Amino acid sequence: MSQHTPLVTVGIVALNRAWIIDQALSSLLSQTYPHTSLYVLFIDGGSKDGTAELAKEILSRSDFNGYEVVILKCTIPEGRNICLERMRGDLLLFWDSDIIMPPEAVANLVEAFRREDSDLISADVRQITVSSTNEIAEKLREATSLTPDASCVDVKAATMGQSLLSKELVGSISFDPDLTNNEDSDFCLRAKAKGFRIMLCRSVVVLDVNMYKMGYSDLHIDTPLKYALRGIRKKSKAQVYAYHFDSRGWRGLTQFFSQHKRYLFYLVYIPTFLITIFGVLLSNIYLSLTFPLYLLLYLGLQIRRRGLMRGLKALIRSLLVGIPNSLWIAYYCIRVVHKPKSCETSF
Repeated sequence: MSQHTPLVTVGIVALNRAWIIDQALSSLLSQTYPHTSLYVLFIDGGSKDGTAELAKEILSRSDFNGYEVVILKCTIPEGRNICLERMRGDLLLFWDSDIIMPPEAVANLVEAFRREDSDLISADVRQITVSSTNEIAEKLREATSLTPDASCVDVKAATMGQSLLSKELVGSISFDPDLTNNEDSDFCLRAKAKGFRIMLCRSVVVLDVNMYKMGYSDLHIDTPLKYALRGIRKKSKAQVYAYHFDSRGWRGLTQFFSQHKRYLFYLVYIPTFLITIFGVLLSNIYLSLTFPLYLLLYLGLQIRRRGLMRGLKALIRSLLVGIPNSLWIAYYCIRVVHKPKSCETSF
């Protein structure tokens, strides 16, 4: 292995991704970075759609330095920790199972990592939603055809969808198993608190692919309820503290909630429920229907998007998970915009 091509472990954590994993791995196979300096660690969390078998078939025909497919029922942070423990070489590249990259992405990311002397550097991940995976190639051409911003900037936190980590960072911090989402924000904030440098490389543009009928791959719907309820306070804190507030006070709160409207929707459950109780006590039919009508509105939107059964599942999640999550989100938002220094010391 030469000085210019450090061995990179590509860590992929997947669950039920048969619809996209062939394109994700094809994107990996198309990389111009020397394949003899790429080792693939594929963690399957117990897929039931043949994801692991498809990954094995594709990787068995590859010319990488090596590969390993681990099938083990686990959450995303637990799967990421397996990657931390089993990485080989000098760098660990997290590659989410629905990420598609242009051929030069890995080479450019490694180059930027070394040039900037960073500890973690993330690509510029663009969310796209398609009706068919046949649309991905054109979307990738569109995203990369524009002249990219060549700058690399320091950030408080980065997503792990396509991030390169130093061996020193890998050996210093692990992912919190309670955080079945926002585990990447929490990881970065704790790394930042220890003095590690977190950066965003704007010149490397990659796609995070979602399907219209699946809604961000429906991870929050498919996650078992016991995992969704685990660590709600810590998840909320990590999300808020990783957010860049441009202003303080009400303007800061407005800024956050305008970009995260679902939390406002969940918070409105509370006053509508209280209005309904008040209406029942007053025998006022109009007021007493406020909460049921609000539920029907949400259910109708979810059924249109996901179908009857998954729509009902989304409604239940919005009550059991959405409300407490939103309350913690609101608490930490208020805390940060009024005491911004708190987000720099709490991790």
